[in-house]
Amino acid sequence: MSCENESIINVRDLTAGYGEVIILDKISFDVYKGEIFVILGGSGCGKSTLLKHLIGLYKIQSGEILIDGKNIAQAQGEELTAIFNRIGVMYQSGALFGSMTLLENIMLPLEEFTQLPREAREMIAAMKLKLVNLQGFEHFMPSEISGGMQKRAAIARAMALDPKIVFLDEPSAGLDPITSAELDQLILHLAQNLGITFVVVTHELDSIFTIADRVIFLDKKTKGIIAEGDPKELKEKSKIEFVREFFNRVGVNGGKPVQ
Repeated sequence: MSCENESIINVRDLTAGYGEVIILDKISFDVYKGEIFVILGGSGCGKSTLLKHLIGLYKIQSGEILIDGKNIAQAQGEELTAIFNRIGVMYQSGALFGSMTLLENIMLPLEEFTQLPREAREMIAAMKLKLVNLQGFEHFMPSEISGGMQKRAAIARAMALDPKIVFLDEPSAGLDPITSAELDQLILHLAQNLGITFVVVTHELDSIFTIADRVIFLDKKTKGIIAEGDPKELKEKSKIEFVREFFNRVGVNGGKPVQ
């Protein structure tokens, strides 16, 4: 659960896009410490674009993004490195290096951002793998484990530097329902026991209803946020018909369920 009104991410009047193409137009929202915050919406609404701006991969066109009080667009040098140390990212594919063991994958951020000796890096990496229930798999290659285990290893790597915020890009993509549900429970466990703030991009309704404290709903037509709040409440009470249809798996084809 979040620390009420204590924000850790502040987005103000963010305009983002590619060249002259505007994807998001002057959107504003806050993410609170300790909450699981989900970014969702229909195809092409800008979910991935927003995520890439939040983690500093792309430069914003206007507005500002504050990560733990620091402006990621203006930060340089040591200040920017300090921001990156506060965040961890799990990409949709997991993005593990296939030529490295799980332990070596988790050690990568420690090698880049710390001066710890190898023994300490190995110990920390092993501890992170244990946190995601992968103890005993330290010397396995990514190709030797299942897709769900690869996602868990990627989360362990995202947590290597003890970040305050972890960004997850479509964590359930490609997973069967049981494995996806297990991953949801892991995310809940980490949020509740470590106080990590999670920002999750997903369209998986089961996961959204299970893990999300709050969501924002992006809209392709308006290039903005058309709904924000508890997904369970939005499912029944949103004033936007499309939002209710999304959460209830109902399309515009005469009210029939979307297949």
